[in-house]
Amino acid sequence: MHKQPLLNVKELKTHFHTERGRVTAVDGVSFHVEEGEILGVVGESGCGKSVTSQSILRLFDEKHTAQYEGEINFRGTNLLQLSTDKMQEIRGNYIAMIFQDPLSSLNPVYTIGYQIAESILLHQKVSKKEAYAKAVEMLRLTGIPAPEKRVNEYPHQLSGGMQQRVMIALALSCQPKLLIADEPTTALDVTIQSQILDLIVQLNQDLGMGVIFITHDLGVVAEICSRVVVMYLGQIVEEADTDSLFTNPLHPYTNGLIKSIPQLDGDRSQKLHVIKGVVPALDNIPKGCRFAPRCPYADDLCKEKMPELKSITKSQKVRCWHADKIASEGREQYATSN
Repeated sequence: MHKQPLLNVKELKTHFHTERGRVTAVDGVSFHVEEGEILGVVGESGCGKSVTSQSILRLFDEKHTAQYEGEINFRGTNLLQLSTDKMQEIRGNYIAMIFQDPLSSLNPVYTIGYQIAESILLHQKVSKKEAYAKAVEMLRLTGIPAPEKRVNEYPHQLSGGMQQRVMIALALSCQPKLLIADEPTTALDVTIQSQILDLIVQLNQDLGMGVIFITHDLGVVAEICSRVVVMYLGQIVEEADTDSLFTNPLHPYTNGLIKSIPQLDGDRSQKLHVIKGVVPALDNIPKGCRFAPRCPYADDLCKEKMPELKSITKSQKVRCWHADKIASEGREQYATSN
């Protein structure tokens, strides 16, 4: 009998009430994360990656602005049916999140030690002294030098890389079962970026936690993720194991993203590939396939009718009317290049 995934999202929709009416930022998204797995979620800005991740934790104001539909099953419990108090217990304790900008998530008026200890005290039955000792331990775990000294410092006294490590220490302080990392390395230089990625992979292996890694950087995905979900304008357009995605991308959008990655051995005089156009606004979603206005394969069918997300192989799903054609072209290219 197959045990249930750690997280199983089914037909999730996130609607926002705006001055221009209701918009749907996440539209019928389904995916799962197994224990100990790193799932990559990729796409350009405005594709719904962050809204999806924040919806899992129900971070939007449900009284006034946001409304959720579908199911978010975490260890067999649908989070959308929990009370606000129960949801508070889940956040930080069982599911933790690292945000893109550590300074906006850390409180400037409290020391780092206080903020980590506060999170531990909120969720676990330990003394203040034990919570501080654990805060030091978490800073050590995330590779911060002299953690006994750092616990008494304020966020502004640390570099960007250090602040991001503090965010990871904070997120991991209660040893969550699921970690959501929302572009955690975007603002960092390449060396620090590499260290943070290594750290997330190491902790994923050591603690056996599931990780949702949100990024627009496919190079990072190739390095650390076992499976990938590609999002475009609030929908999943492709889902595959990492190897299949890179050797045989079936959606024109995925293909465009992969072609945009700079190659070290590439011809430097050649311009990088660019996907033409921009992601449309949520209140101006095209009819038919959402990617059609930017797609080199688009025909009348694409402009009229939305394709379903369908399984092509055991490990690959795609939302495209021309997936078969793209797959055969990909196989030909692969054969000639090898």
